[in-house]
Amino acid sequence: MKRNAVANLLIYLFMVFFLWIPKGLSRAEECGYVLANGKLTILTTEGFEKWKDVTPKTKLSVTKVKIAEGVRSIPTYSFRELVRLQSVELPVSLEIIGGAAFFRCQRLSHVYFPANSNLKVIGAHAFRETNLESVSIPVSVKEIRNSAFRECLRLSSVIFPEKGALEIIGEWGFSQTPLGSVFIPASVKDIKKAAFLECRHLSSLKFSQEIELKRIDAGTFSLTALDSVEIPESVKVIEERAFSYCRRLQSVMFSGFELEEIGSFAFVEAAIRSVFIPASVQKIGSLAFLDCKKLRTLSFAEDANLESMGKAAFYGTGVRFVQIPSSLAVIDAGVFSHSQVQFVYIPESVVAIEKSTFSYTRLESVLIPKSVTLIGDKAFSNCSRLKKVEFASFNAPEKFGKDVFDRCHSLIAIYIPKEGKGYRSFNWKKYEQFIKE
Repeated sequence: MKRNAVANLLIYLFMVFFLWIPKGLSRAEECGYVLANGKLTILTTEGFEKWKDVTPKTKLSVTKVKIAEGVRSIPTYSFRELVRLQSVELPVSLEIIGGAAFFRCQRLSHVYFPANSNLKVIGAHAFRETNLESVSIPVSVKEIRNSAFRECLRLSSVIFPEKGALEIIGEWGFSQTPLGSVFIPASVKDIKKAAFLECRHLSSLKFSQEIELKRIDAGTFSLTALDSVEIPESVKVIEERAFSYCRRLQSVMFSGFELEEIGSFAFVEAAIRSVFIPASVQKIGSLAFLDCKKLRTLSFAEDANLESMGKAAFYGTGVRFVQIPSSLAVIDAGVFSHSQVQFVYIPESVVAIEKSTFSYTRLESVLIPKSVTLIGDKAFSNCSRLKKVEFASFNAPEKFGKDVFDRCHSLIAIYIPKEGKGYRSFNWKKYEQFIKE
């Protein structure tokens, strides 16, 4: 009897254990996730949908997230604003982190990517406003989308693999972070606008020598602490505001022969001391070097192809000597206004000197070539040191604007060819006393 009783008890306990375990497992499998002691484990893709339905109080209890092997993507907004979340462990199988997946997880300081990760996309705003201090991008990642790490106020280090798959760094991707240095690997083909905008501690920027980057987008490195930069040989366009307000930027080297355009406001208020414009450059945008007060030396390649120098391109700079390249036909409005220019050479290619081009400069003399047919309003106004002006053409420029030499208090003479025509009519009359043949 005793043996039978013991046997029956063992059978009963075995049945209870057998029935209970599958029941527990089936519940987890049915939910697709397990939450225990603050650790949330997502077991299946369906688990994300189930997790959406839990109460806010339950969500706020999560301190760790683990994604199980087999899961290939994290949907958008999955763990947004889990304010107690501190760490995330991702599986090898994961390929996509969806948009805003960990957005505003303000205590999230660690994300663990496996060494053999298959991750390909880090979605827009995925880790924005988190507490990450460093991140090493997996070799497999091809794209980091818009604002993925934006405003991570403790993110001081990001490592892009030298021989990885990364091709795209999205708009605002790492903007407003305290990154100190960045190395851009050869695989990167597109750095979108404002990607590193306002990284105020970013003092070192290096590009791989093998990089094939074609453009540096608008505002990409604006408001950083860079002190020098070498533009890759492959770059054709530096877009507007790309390096604007980099007030510590003393040296910029255009190392290649591909660069065609320097955009508007590209280097506004930089501390650049000298600039050499390579022969390949065809366009310098408006205000490109505005208020670069330490810029003393400006030179152009002898075989320059420059076709356009935009309005106020070198306004307020410290440039003292300018030799306009012979490829240029028009010197646009205010290009050298308020600069320190003392001498300028204007070649025969120039047909127009637009309004206020050399106003408020330190010019002492200037020779206007025969080719010039237009001089705009106040082109040389307020040049307090200007003493002599010489016109090479027998005929005065067809268009001579108002107040061209207004307030040039040191002006002594305007030299024209003997019996030159048109130099005493209309807007010339106020300077008649200075005209000498």
